[in-house]
Amino acid sequence: MNHYLNQSNVYQEVAIQTSSPAKLVVMLYEGTIRFLNQSIEAINAKDLDAKRRSIDRAIGIIQHLQNTLDRGQGGDLAADLDRLYSYIMSRILDGSGTLETKPLEEAIKLLNTLLAGWEDVVKKENEHAVPPELLASQARQRFNLHV
Repeated sequence: MNHYLNQSNVYQEVAIQTSSPAKLVVMLYEGTIRFLNQSIEAINAKDLDAKRRSIDRAIGIIQHLQNTLDRGQGGDLAADLDRLYSYIMSRILDGSGTLETKPLEEAIKLLNTLLAGWEDVVKKENEHAVPPELLASQARQRFNLHV
């Protein structure tokens, strides 16, 4: 089992290091949603320790997203996202503090909306990306590689 976990961690690390910035944002949203769903399950199971761990992880990601906004180049969009992240954070903290799932479900709904937009960005990036086969072919020709 430990070997499997190590391979999974290596795969995750490679995926993170080779992803575009937009894909990384998608991964962060997916993680936040996963942790919030775990929080809801923990609240329903009355497992406060699991709730705390998953809430902490979700908050950490939202804080990271908020702290890495490029307010200089992002303009109004960055300001809008900043306000939205603050609102999402307040819903998470409200749900965590009151042990109610509705605020967490609202945060998930907002994050799913944002996620859909970022998935479209990634899809468009992929449509305009150079196919790996073409890159490999160009590399072989340029460096006289015989594979």
